Amino acid sequence: MFTLIAALIAGMASGFAAGKVTGSPVWGAVSGIVVMMIVQIVIGIIIRRKVNKVNMSIQMQMELAKEKIQRKINMMQQRPGMSPKFLQGTVEKDQAAAVHQALELTDNLKRYYNWSPLLRKQINTMKMMFHYQIKEFDKVDELMSGCLFFDPVSQAMRMARMYKKNDPKLAKFATAKLRTAKGEQGALLFALYSWILVKRDDVKGAIDVLVASKKRCDNEVLNANWERLVNGKVKNFSNAAMGEMWYMLHLEEPKVKTQRMRPQF
Repeated sequence: MFTLIAALIAGMASGFAAGKVTGSPVWGAVSGIVVMMIVQIVIGIIIRRKVNKVNMSIQMQMELAKEKIQRKINMMQQRPGMSPKFLQGTVEKDQAAAVHQALELTDNLKRYYNWSPLLRKQINTMKMMFHYQIKEFDKVDELMSGCLFFDPVSQAMRMARMYKKNDPKLAKFATAKLRTAKGEQGALLFALYSWILVKRDDVKGAIDVLVASKKRCDNEVLNANWERLVNGKVKNFSNAAMGEMWYMLHLEEPKVKTQRMRPQF
């Protein structure tokens, strides 16, 4: 909003001045439009640099936190008799603390919200994904309506929450996003929606989704699940082989905990 206002003021002033100097209203209008465009571009570049600086700070902080937590995991795992449950609880506590520190850094961007129309939604999306990582689903649900869902991970998180809340709009949202899903991250959406349909006893619907995935994703997990369903082995349906990409949605817990843990960032 502020960017548009500043551009309009600069454009009108420039147009008026140019019209006076040249005596031509046409040149005045052209000058005003050009100045408006330049002002918007310059302000956009400045805001982008400010945002990127904060984003870099967040990424560096998260990377340092990840390394610190991993060192702590390695030390704790070397202790005899260490309880896996205690270790997991400690790691999750440290991860939550790191995420909350990152969330505090996003507050530095609030001052730019009125200068960039989509910035608020972009930051809301980042915050929503942070809260999702540490299972703060009440905060996730609060932010959902103000997010942008352009990438497969945020789309999958929304689909997972819609499933948990029995949202009747889930099918429409999933169908729309699957039309453009592709590649390895896109495979997550096909895996998720087919899993949801299986949970809802719609095996035929899940098969249709997995058939559609063949055209957009060459993924072994999806192909294996398609074979299981068409052969009537519904109980063997599993997305476990997708590893952390699947378990980050917190819909299932790994059946077998690995001895070596890693921070889930």
